[in-house]
Amino acid sequence: MAFSQTTLMDVAAQGGTIITINTTADLADSTNYDNHTCNFTSGAIFFPAGDGKCTLRRAIVEAGARPDADRPITIQFNIPLTDTNYNNTLQVWEVQIDESYAWELDRRFITDDGGQVTIDGNTQPGGRSGGPKIMVNTNRDNLAIFGQSLEIRTSNNTLRNLGFIGGGQIILYEGSNLVENIWMGLKADGSGLSLASTASSQAMRSMARGGIILPNEDSDNNIIRNNRIIGAFERAIRITSSGDNNQITNNFIGMNASGLVPAPFDTGVDCTRNVAYDANLWYGGRGIQVTGSNNTITGNRFAGLHVTQAANDTPPITMEISGNGHTVTGNIIGRDTANNNIGVCGQGMLLQGTNLLVELNTIVHSRNGFDPNDDGTDFDTAMMTQSFETGSGKWITVRKNTVIDAGQSTHPDHVYRFASPGVPIELRQFNPAKVTNINGLAVSGTQGDDAVLPGPTIISAACPNCQVYLYADDLDSRIEALEFLGEATADASGNWSATLSRALTANEGLRTQSMANGNGVIYNFGTGTTSKLSDDVYTPPHAPTGITISGPGSGVIGAEHTFNITVAPITVTLPISYHIEGDVNTTDATLNSYQAVFKVTWASAGSKSFTVTADNGVSSPVMKTHTIDITDPNASSNYSVYLPLIVSQ
Repeated sequence: MAFSQTTLMDVAAQGGTIITINTTADLADSTNYDNHTCNFTSGAIFFPAGDGKCTLRRAIVEAGARPDADRPITIQFNIPLTDTNYNNTLQVWEVQIDESYAWELDRRFITDDGGQVTIDGNTQPGGRSGGPKIMVNTNRDNLAIFGQSLEIRTSNNTLRNLGFIGGGQIILYEGSNLVENIWMGLKADGSGLSLASTASSQAMRSMARGGIILPNEDSDNNIIRNNRIIGAFERAIRITSSGDNNQITNNFIGMNASGLVPAPFDTGVDCTRNVAYDANLWYGGRGIQVTGSNNTITGNRFAGLHVTQAANDTPPITMEISGNGHTVTGNIIGRDTANNNIGVCGQGMLLQGTNLLVELNTIVHSRNGFDPNDDGTDFDTAMMTQSFETGSGKWITVRKNTVIDAGQSTHPDHVYRFASPGVPIELRQFNPAKVTNINGLAVSGTQGDDAVLPGPTIISAACPNCQVYLYADDLDSRIEALEFLGEATADASGNWSATLSRALTANEGLRTQSMANGNGVIYNFGTGTTSKLSDDVYTPPHAPTGITISGPGSGVIGAEHTFNITVAPITVTLPISYHIEGDVNTTDATLNSYQAVFKVTWASAGSKSFTVTADNGVSSPVMKTHTIDITDPNASSNYSVYLPLIVSQ
């Protein structure tokens, strides 16, 4: 993260009022609430302290107390190197906040607009350039009840280039605020988690606590960007109570300041569940939760999300998105900035609501739902829509996302699924388009097959004029979307053709997904409704390249000899016609397998051979000959007699 240098001259050029903090101390304590200002007097309530010190608490009190005519207000730092809380090694100042009293940025009178306050840690002269110079310890006395949160109750404020430890949160009650380049829950050196409190084992369970919270219906139009958050116990970023039109962009969650999960944790997150904090585990904390309308969540990166929890607690879901009109795009889940596949300990995305656009995200090594027993259920998926408002004009678009798993039983078996009863069966069981031909980069197909359920209940797969999305997948049993390869628009009969962005490899196939381009095409949902990915993986025609025959090289008459025939590659197009001839009865068989077993018994001794020809009509047949020596164990043996050699002297 780049921390831009803000000079005192820059601040002065902005106009308005400047408040300069000159100490790291908080002069409040458990018996005395410090309600002084730094330089401002207003009646008998607000006035400077006689000691001439300007603390962070006093600066915020003054910024809230000043009239609108004094705004905008800049709170800057100019703390000497001789301050007792200056760390010369790291070149940072640790500003203290007493945990006994709330500290909040508010307005003087309800009739005031207030706000327009900028707090920028980079106004501090000197110090480092690779991280925040000002670290704010919200739990000065290391109490088990954690630190105090900074409550911002006005609009149009900016908070940037600061670090927060001690468990306090940043809470935005109103709108149009900017929070950027904040470290939350990180040690001052940026290497990893800073516990909110070490006062007791119970307190340590909350990890770093922290988080940026938007709790109010007036928490609108805020920008939360370029922050580093780790160990959040509630959520790293949370929008509740219908906050609208907020932007959550380019934040790193669960990693260190460099966006890494470092060694020895870089081979994959250990998701061992334990209510007690374990220093041998990496606790990235929880992810993002968003409600409200028209929020944008883009370009964020998550890795190593894990929390202290009991065995049956729901593991941390990376992104919980509910409400309507949100855009979720370009986020990376489970992979750090060094492209290590770290994973996360919970589901990738949980979606609820309507008119959501979820596209071009990457999910690597998420977990299969809410409970260890979810393997094989509707919850066994990287992304899941749990509830969905039905009707014309109602849609959720989930498309062009990359989902990669590693074959572990705890990893999801599906890319995108729907949960009952929140989503009607007509969408849950809707079959997307199918592929009928792959020829190099050219692919064509038609609409999917109707689903036939017990009853029988038939769910039509008709999809006129639908959009078809194509994904590369390997040939294991899991449904993945390893890469988005192209799309097509079907005609009125559901037929379509597309050109792939690259050719499939020998060990890849295609999975499909369909999106309605009209209301009522997929059940009674609107334009933009997307299906699950296809259960079938479609492979291009693969010609046989060779045959392997394994079996004995010698035998006896009257015994049955077994030979295993394998046609390469394993992706060879089926069925295969096998023709066997030679010192055997000529045999022909067509099998839907690249493997066959051939058994033969010979009645006479001698060298025997047979040739296997395999042909699937894609290219030239391949052949292989096997030879075996057959003997008769009952035949008379021939002996040679050797006489002694006598040589005369």
